[in-house]
Amino acid sequence: MDSTQKIKRAAATLMVGFLLAIAFAGPAQAGNGKSQGMTAQERKADRIRGQAMNRYYHLGAYSPQAEARRAEKRRGEALNRYYHLGRYAVVRVPSQFDWADAGIGAGAMLGALILAGGLTVTVRRWTAGKGSFSTTA
Repeated sequence: MDSTQKIKRAAATLMVGFLLAIAFAGPAQAGNGKSQGMTAQERKADRIRGQAMNRYYHLGAYSPQAEARRAEKRRGEALNRYYHLGRYAVVRVPSQFDWADAGIGAGAMLGALILAGGLTVTVRRWTAGKGSFSTTA
């Protein structure tokens, strides 16, 4: 036989073999009945290992920026607690009578009385100095 024909047959046989291997590779992996993912214990160990690495290398929640954000949040909470703001606010139940409004009204009334008294005194002194206007001579 010709060597060219042998090479062509070998190449065709290899091509068919590769195509069959590709066609049956997917079902062979999925058909063994076992789950391909990690178990719950493996996931937990992986998460713990990741957290330890983040803590060691100061990444994620353990980064300096995250620490600064947590410190700022704690400072804000302390200020809110001190000044009774946010969720620490003291809410009073309003009474039926508002003393602040009553005080404003009383002050306005006192100011009006002082103004009226001052005008009265000024007008009396002004008219007392002029004398009477009599038309008889």
